[in-house]
Amino acid sequence: MNEHRRFAGIYPILYAFFDQSGALDKQAMEAQVDACIASGAHGITVLGIVTEVSKLDVNERRALMELVGQAIDGRVPYAVTIAEPSVEGQVAFAENARSAGASWVVLQPPPGGGFGEAELIRFFGAVADRVDLPIGIQNNPINLDSWLSVDGLIDLHRNHPNVTLVKGEGPASGVAKLIQATQGTLDVFCGHGGLELMMNLDSGAAGLIPAPELVDIQVRIYNLYRRGDPSGLAEAHRLHQEVLPLIVFMSRSVPDMLCYGKRLMARRLGLREIHDRPPAPQPDAFVSEWLEKSSSMLIPFGGS
Repeated sequence: MNEHRRFAGIYPILYAFFDQSGALDKQAMEAQVDACIASGAHGITVLGIVTEVSKLDVNERRALMELVGQAIDGRVPYAVTIAEPSVEGQVAFAENARSAGASWVVLQPPPGGGFGEAELIRFFGAVADRVDLPIGIQNNPINLDSWLSVDGLIDLHRNHPNVTLVKGEGPASGVAKLIQATQGTLDVFCGHGGLELMMNLDSGAAGLIPAPELVDIQVRIYNLYRRGDPSGLAEAHRLHQEVLPLIVFMSRSVPDMLCYGKRLMARRLGLREIHDRPPAPQPDAFVSEWLEKSSSMLIPFGGS
């Protein structure tokens, strides 16, 4: 593990829980924060796909960001994803994030897609030059329409030194090439639920930004791996194999993750009801039964 890293480990990205009226559920969000921290999460992230940002207007995104910042209360580092469509919008949101307690921000390409690499570099660079926080770039060639090459990321970091992190969500082989090429100058967090977590860690990834329903298991895997002794590594691999069927299922599609992953998280939190903000897929009885059996090893958060 590189000693210079300021941010590393498991940073679960929170689900958005809604109440019966369709508003954000403050108590459920606070319970989610507390469960993640009690499980040993090294940090917390919000406002990615898992947080259903496409269903939140800008005022709700700010309100959720502030709510989570208050709930964290400085206990762990806090990362906020920003996807506003303009430089001014991203700068303003980053300033709000810093006021809400964010330790670093993750910039997404502006919506619309199809931007060339030179234009993306100019966009991210213009934001970075006006933001007094460490900056990560979400580089997702699978789910986003625009992304940067390894050379583009190196160029961005070289010219804007506060760009120090990447949320790299491509295949493990691509993440490994990025880490090798940047020679430790960028700390790369992997994604996709931890599908290839062991390979990502072997390649030198700083950590993982997953959905939160397996946070306690993934924290154990990460800590055992970092311990580095043979028995710890063997147990890390065993735990990863144990939860891999769940990760594979959740990673197949965003709707499945939001439908079933959120319900698994709610069950572990002890929440009795889930209120979806439409449009939202409804759970299938067969899949729900399979999920119940496949997650039987998971105890309630705070349980024993």
